[in-house]
Amino acid sequence: MGPGMAEKTRNPLAQALGLVLQQMRDKMGGVSSSEIAASLGLAASHYRMIEAGSALLQPARAIKVVQTFDTLEFVPLCQVLVCIQIMDGARSSAADMRILADVLKEANPGMAPVFDRFDGVWRVLDNASTSELGKAITTDGIDDALCDFLTTEPVTLGADQMDHFMAPTYQHPLSEQLYSQIGNILQGLAPFYLDTVLQLIDNLRDITPRVTPEELARWEAAHKSRIRYIIGIVRKPEIILDVETFDYSFLWQDDFRRMFVMYRDDPEALDGSVYDKIVGCLRRKYEAERVRYERVLEVFDSTVREKLAVRSGRDVRNGIDGLLLHRDMPMNNLWFYFMASGYVVPFIDDAQPGRTSVSPYGTSLDYDETCQKLVQLREVCGDIGFTF
Repeated sequence: MGPGMAEKTRNPLAQALGLVLQQMRDKMGGVSSSEIAASLGLAASHYRMIEAGSALLQPARAIKVVQTFDTLEFVPLCQVLVCIQIMDGARSSAADMRILADVLKEANPGMAPVFDRFDGVWRVLDNASTSELGKAITTDGIDDALCDFLTTEPVTLGADQMDHFMAPTYQHPLSEQLYSQIGNILQGLAPFYLDTVLQLIDNLRDITPRVTPEELARWEAAHKSRIRYIIGIVRKPEIILDVETFDYSFLWQDDFRRMFVMYRDDPEALDGSVYDKIVGCLRRKYEAERVRYERVLEVFDSTVREKLAVRSGRDVRNGIDGLLLHRDMPMNNLWFYFMASGYVVPFIDDAQPGRTSVSPYGTSLDYDETCQKLVQLREVCGDIGFTF
């Protein structure tokens, strides 16, 4: 080191990203750092410095990075890379870097779960060696939080949708827009009614609607044009094989994107796959009324191939059991409706194939349980390689 030159404080976010990349590389079956470097168009020594946190990964490489590490999401990665570059300008001391991290957290609340874990890092940053800083990062779980952020697809809403953001979404189950919307409503309300409104809201706390199959069908029909995705988790696949009862008409809605169903138990008696059985039954149903379903039949093959996915969940049964648990009661079917506005509306029931003597119990979920189920859903779907 030359005279008068002071060593800069290490960038902890850059080192945390390097640890995440190294862990991802290990999970790829021992792919060497040289192979990753070649994919990114970097020298092997430069990439090793990135994994060590002593060199910055430039945002210009973001596309190649997500192509190389296919579990990374492009937008969160770009946010992290920009945050790293901004923090790199404040490496004179841990105190300066901490102030800048707080500003970044305020500007990008989605990264709060990452920056909130930095307390231990700030305490050791000024004097820590690379290995000591790495230990602090892993001990406080910064690498885990950063990995979650980088592999979670952001929910994209327009300005108008954000203004009316009143229900849980997948990534941000509770948003400032919820409070903003409630505040706007109360601002236009005469104080005379305020106690009445607050009492009404309080009385609705923890009360969720009982929903019969008929009521759910009416709700689906009323909101069909606003539903973009449907994800179903079912205990027995037979519940979705009855195409006369189960509604697959969503597939032919122009604005509907995809229906994904995962079943826990193997079918009791079935030749071929559950998916093939559903497609065959649907085709026969529509061909039996060809005049009525002529438009559907013209695009039948391409539509079901693009919009319908059915998977066995035998390898994630414990996760499915957790999803199908409602207030300590085992249920049989859980449906998530992803709306055009970004809202997510869940329904859960105990309906069973062939059971007609007893009316099934069905209900929507309260806010907290909805958020919990969405987290569980990503874990289960991620385990089988399905993203949405």
